[in-house]
Amino acid sequence: MEHIAVQAVYKKGVFKPKEKVNLPEDMEVEIWVKTSKQKISAKTSLFGAFPELAGISDAEIKSAKKLWNKGLAKQSRLVERAK
Repeated sequence: MEHIAVQAVYKKGVFKPKEKVNLPEDMEVEIWVKTSKQKISAKTSLFGAFPELAGISDAEIKSAKKLWNKGLAKQSRLVERAK
């Protein structure tokens, strides 16, 4: 079974592809819908794998990124000193 991604517009109960789709006429297909207007954040994209992330606030994520970057900077300095 071949999988292809097709952008489409839903109007009056029908999905209309934005571009020509190379399929035979009357071919039955299975459609999975993902709206493109939904803003996907890093946190949102991981909910399926890590549902506990839903309880983490944006402020907590920002704080964790700061700590991560601080640790990376320290590691870089240590590597530079070791050269």
